[in-house]
Amino acid sequence: MKILSLLFVFISFQLAGQNGILSGNITDKTTGETVIGATVVIHKGDQQVTGTTTDFDGKYHLNLAPGIYDVVVSYLSYGKQTITGLEIVRGKTNLLDITLEEETAELTEVVVTANVVKNTEAAVIALQRKAFAIQDGVSSQQISRTGSSNAADAMRQSTGAVIESGKFIVMRGLGDRYSLSQLNGITLPSTDPYRNSTSLDLIPAQMIDNIVTIKTFTPDLPGNFSGGLININTKTIPDNFNLAFSISSEYNTQSSFIDNFNTHPTRGKTDWLGFEDGTRDHPELLLDPNVRDPLSSSTSLQARDPNPSKDGVRSIFDRTSKALSNEFVPEAQKTKQNLGFNFSVGDRIKFLGKDLGYTLALNYSSNYSHYDGGAVSTYVNNNTENLFPYQSLTESKSVYNPALGGLFNLAYKFSENHVINGNVIFNNDAEIISRSQSGEYLGQVSNSLAEFNTSSLEFIQRQVTTYQLGGKHVFANLGNSSIDWMAGTSNAFQKEPDLRYFAYTVVEEEGEREYYINNSEIAYPYHFFRNLNDQLSQAKVDISIPFLTGGNPGSSNKIKFGGYFSSLKRDFSEYRYQLNNSGTSSDRSFTSYDGDFEGFFNYDNFGIVDTTFNPNGSVQRYVTGLHYVNQINARNFYSGDQEIAAAYLMAVYNVHPKVKLIGGARVETTNLSVKSQEPTVPEGKIDQTDILYSLNAIYSISEKSNLRAAVSQTLARPNMRELAPFIQFDTKNGFFHVGNPELKRSLIKNYDLRYEYYPMPGELIAVSGFYKKFNDPIIRQFNPRATIPELSFVNVDEATVYGVELEFRKSLNFISNRLNNFYLSTNLALVHSVYDIPSSEVENSKNIDPSYDATTRPFQGQAPYVVNAIISYINPEKGWESSISFNVSGKKLYNISLFATPDVYEQAFPLLNFKISKRIADNYQLGFTARNILNTISKKTQNFKNNEYIAESNKLGTGLSLSLSYLIK
Repeated sequence: MKILSLLFVFISFQLAGQNGILSGNITDKTTGETVIGATVVIHKGDQQVTGTTTDFDGKYHLNLAPGIYDVVVSYLSYGKQTITGLEIVRGKTNLLDITLEEETAELTEVVVTANVVKNTEAAVIALQRKAFAIQDGVSSQQISRTGSSNAADAMRQSTGAVIESGKFIVMRGLGDRYSLSQLNGITLPSTDPYRNSTSLDLIPAQMIDNIVTIKTFTPDLPGNFSGGLININTKTIPDNFNLAFSISSEYNTQSSFIDNFNTHPTRGKTDWLGFEDGTRDHPELLLDPNVRDPLSSSTSLQARDPNPSKDGVRSIFDRTSKALSNEFVPEAQKTKQNLGFNFSVGDRIKFLGKDLGYTLALNYSSNYSHYDGGAVSTYVNNNTENLFPYQSLTESKSVYNPALGGLFNLAYKFSENHVINGNVIFNNDAEIISRSQSGEYLGQVSNSLAEFNTSSLEFIQRQVTTYQLGGKHVFANLGNSSIDWMAGTSNAFQKEPDLRYFAYTVVEEEGEREYYINNSEIAYPYHFFRNLNDQLSQAKVDISIPFLTGGNPGSSNKIKFGGYFSSLKRDFSEYRYQLNNSGTSSDRSFTSYDGDFEGFFNYDNFGIVDTTFNPNGSVQRYVTGLHYVNQINARNFYSGDQEIAAAYLMAVYNVHPKVKLIGGARVETTNLSVKSQEPTVPEGKIDQTDILYSLNAIYSISEKSNLRAAVSQTLARPNMRELAPFIQFDTKNGFFHVGNPELKRSLIKNYDLRYEYYPMPGELIAVSGFYKKFNDPIIRQFNPRATIPELSFVNVDEATVYGVELEFRKSLNFISNRLNNFYLSTNLALVHSVYDIPSSEVENSKNIDPSYDATTRPFQGQAPYVVNAIISYINPEKGWESSISFNVSGKKLYNISLFATPDVYEQAFPLLNFKISKRIADNYQLGFTARNILNTISKKTQNFKNNEYIAESNKLGTGLSLSLSYLIK
């Protein structure tokens, strides 16, 4: 820590001789378009000091000595704008955005006095105001105020956003399949095979410049979204040198400094980084199919045979029996506090006389979560007064979650009109899970008095590495025509090495607890090895050509066309081995160890455990113990290929000074196939070409208000996991997840209307309405009457979603001047969705329960309401910032159930957070954050005959954290 302090002091001295920075954007006041090539001249008194021109984004950047200056901005056909009395302070950056008006007889020059405010939230709202599509934004400033730690946390502040499982985004009450996540305009892969959207918790808040959520489709965007397209923009060229280092420590009321946190008995040396170091690797011996494939329950018979011809089989039997871990039960350990470290540095320097910008960001976090007394239950309708408890378990779950991330961005401006930008983004996290369950399992265990127990040990590592290279080029001699291009590749994987699952029953007999594994009802312990690898390559180009501008450089009239191509290749494998007791003597049975799991799973009980000799000393037979059989299913190995090619043409045209139309079409071809290694299993395939159209209209009611309307057609594709004929076991619920090769893509018609009012810079009041019609939407359904209950995916005919959204961001000084430092940001979404339950499902349900009368249900993941509210206090002069944020969404459909069994709903979960920070001296900041203050029970329920049944419930505790930051801006 002393070394870091000395480093910061050294850097501070280096900065003492710095100039100040002046930067900003020049835009057309009427259209909101950037003005390319505007002249910015700096005067000190009567003397011209320096000057520059704006680049293709309308931005300018000047390095100035401390002092008082006048700024003059001009461009052909615009009135000159002069800002007087601008103060430049050493080592500080002033952001000065300027609007220009078209020159008229009455307007030749405007002179104003400088009043510069650095407000990135205002910048995001300005971007929102001039956008061609309906969109919302979250700034890095707002992310910082609320104490968000990653992109998923930050998205809770977006209008109509719901975060599932702490990482997956659902917009406007639609499922995650209808939302698309991008990083700097390039689609992010999903590391979860069951999800369409990206795990946004992988992207740390410190890397984010802003997040823009686009809610209406335009042809220059991918066509596979309907709820929203979330584009996370990372930090690029800084205005000046900046450095930030922070350390945080969090106490969680349930998981910090406890003695009963369960974990894996043997852990890897790099678990704390989220990397598997080989401790849980698939044994090399079992990677040989000649060794692995013959393993069966009959192998023990051959191994017992003393014939020398069986020596090879016997050796393999013994070695494979001891090749896998014999640890199935978690062990308790004492936890520490949660920790977080963040570091970032960036600057703009001159290289070959041109601007070169760089940003480097690193982050690490280490978090514990734990609960006891959770509930995991499955209830089935057997046409009785009460639901049948298929299983009713109490759960204890401990998760250790280390995460490591990094970003490096390099951008080079060849000129004001040409820039190339490159990104390397790496994120890795792991969930080291230990789970124990106990209760009733009446659906599988015949003895109703038996106590059913499970233990599972899981290690899930997710990693995404993204490389991006892009550029923007504006050609002034071609009327400011421009080319934007981007290419990228992402390598993503999810590894689940050596997932172990162990189930048994306990029966009270004459006051004694007897332990059983009944093979006819409960499977012997399992080892799973799962690997998912994705390789995603993408490229796109956008060409814009201004037309009919009437000589106005700020005109938004243009034709835009371009293309996009992506290729996704996936490989998935699941190796499975089951413990077997064939040929094991009764004195080595599970019951004989009377609950001594360590004794039962001792390697002395595995493989060849003893030898019986004849009187003459020759071997009579070998005694075998526990061993593994190969349970690998070829259908659980699949490969997928998805190629998407698109071309589009669109136009932006002001049909009237107050009316702008944006319209066009996109042709998108999909070639998607998923093949299993089992040749008898059908291939999942989609080969289709779709024409996706869009028309947006913007009516500028006044300088401060817009009315927007949009109509479009988009689509939604099944993901590879849903198409794959793969059957996967879920250790939490004991269900099977089953894919469906017959799935089709969905088409969606979208209608949107929005009124937006901007009272002051950085403020917004908006009202939106939307209506969506779905053809062939995909749903996930639960079949409780399968041999083992299963979840699968199907298309239904049609569905409808409609709703309204309200958004309000404003300073509270309109109430009283005493509230000048208080700001309110709130939004509300009210959504209704419905689809008709297929007649075959209704008929099957009535056969089970004649009183069943449901004919419709809402979308999965659809919340009838979403509320976000943030009240902030900001006092830059005294260095105080604080905020209290609240988020809640209404109950939403979690699982669709067949055969008259009630659907499972996730109940409302209100989330209340508080953050306060204080600047200490010039460069230090101390902060306190309280997360999940209400610590509400998270639960999923079923309702039957006015009775509530708990399907899942748990609490995760309240987090109280302190942070110390060192900042140079």
